[in-house]
Amino acid sequence: MRLLFLLVLLALASPAAAQNTTLLNDTLRNKQQYNLFNPTPRRLMRPMVPDRPGITESPYSVDAGHFQYETDILRLLTRREGDTHGHDWYVNHFLAKIGLTDRTDFQVALDMFTYSHNFDDSQVGQVPFNQNQLIRGVGDVTLRLKHTLLGDDDSRGALGVIGYVQLPTGGIVGDGGFEPGLTFTGVFQCTQKWSVGGQVASNFYYDPEASQHFYQLTPTVTTDYQFTKVVQAFVELVGYWDTRQGAWRSSINLGPQLDISDNVQLDFGTHLPITHSVDREYFLGISFRH
Repeated sequence: MRLLFLLVLLALASPAAAQNTTLLNDTLRNKQQYNLFNPTPRRLMRPMVPDRPGITESPYSVDAGHFQYETDILRLLTRREGDTHGHDWYVNHFLAKIGLTDRTDFQVALDMFTYSHNFDDSQVGQVPFNQNQLIRGVGDVTLRLKHTLLGDDDSRGALGVIGYVQLPTGGIVGDGGFEPGLTFTGVFQCTQKWSVGGQVASNFYYDPEASQHFYQLTPTVTTDYQFTKVVQAFVELVGYWDTRQGAWRSSINLGPQLDISDNVQLDFGTHLPITHSVDREYFLGISFRH
């Protein structure tokens, strides 16, 4: 909450600070006239800032009337907890966005294909033998709405809010229940090349084994540095706390991003556990807009 308060102050101060900087694009001070059916002209579009590859979401919505697609081309998750261990392969877990207004967009996420293989070493030698569990298929659909609360195209800071609900459409691959959530996210451009950000996410996840929901709080802090016009990289610290375990877990996420063009970005990297009960991840993804 202290981080969120600091980001609010920075965002409020950003218009004055931005007067001495070069505008990010050839923009208007007010683009409220543009909407889904009257798209923002390309010369007035803000720089593309995807919600991937880290946990921290972008506070900026997609420009009105434009489409953006972000996806894990391939992601590998590995885990071990006592005698149980396993791995998941994600293929094309995507997030598709459409700009409704200059500050609001609508998003649909779909876990296109998941291949999950789990092992239980404690069952070795038992009869009947059931060491392996293999699950594969299409996962759940998530509906999301993002709104930029503070910050313009030429501001050095911004705050946004994202509301969403995951629908139990994935059968055995999915989580098995409705999962609503709310995220407050922010960013501040410290220099032309260096930015810091963070978010606080509140989720109600469904535990199919217990047939009940549990609450999870996920705060993050992230920083991003632009080394060249093409190459940038991020480092992110993530915390997890939920009502089932009642203890904090954490991970560190990092990786480079390649700005292929103003409308295409490639990313790859890893999520590394700092504490137990956090998956280790490796990913390759792409984002583009039209």
